[in-house]
Amino acid sequence: MPQPANPGAGSAEPAGSGDRQIAQGECIFLIAENSGHYWKTIWNHPANFDLKRTRGSPHVLLPGDLLHVPEMEPGSSDAPTDQVHTFVRKGIPIHFEVKIMRDDLPREGVRYMLDIEGRVESGTIPADGIVRTRLRPLDRVGRLIAGEGEDREEYRLAFGDLDPAHSLTGAAARLRNLGLLGADDSEEGFADALQRFQSSQQLDTGSGLDHASASRLAEVHGS
Repeated sequence: MPQPANPGAGSAEPAGSGDRQIAQGECIFLIAENSGHYWKTIWNHPANFDLKRTRGSPHVLLPGDLLHVPEMEPGSSDAPTDQVHTFVRKGIPIHFEVKIMRDDLPREGVRYMLDIEGRVESGTIPADGIVRTRLRPLDRVGRLIAGEGEDREEYRLAFGDLDPAHSLTGAAARLRNLGLLGADDSEEGFADALQRFQSSQQLDTGSGLDHASASRLAEVHGS
């Protein structure tokens, strides 16, 4: 079942403290993979409390955010030496979901093809419209094709690349994914798309990208 989006307290400015600065396309899972940590070890570290409170989700960080990555501590496990043992790393794989809609309705029954870093899977979109799969921490790009012929739609996926909803880039990306913002990246185009979203959600259309609008945008978008 999809997990509710958690936009956190929200900020359009970099948050957190530590000596690790977040770059575009990075998330906690990628950093944990590269540092050898379980992702929760980093995300739940007391030094990262402010960042966690501000961002809410380990999937959605803002370039410039600061993160503390603790030093690795050696561990041990008792096991008989005359047997073969399998050790499984926590937090892998990562569960990924994307909802495919058209005219506000799930594209139920439509065939799809999902290509993630060359790993291809296919199937039929279920009644809830959600395509589910598993990711590896180092996965960066993917491609999803839904339908065939004139009904064919193609989506480019960039994992970890979504900025927080409280930032202009993050809000614009969500409005674009929801079909409210097209190729017009001007301030006027963004403002018009945001106001149409606010109106559809019974929000104040004169408030700009405030906390209520950003939080609702993350909720409707799913992240």
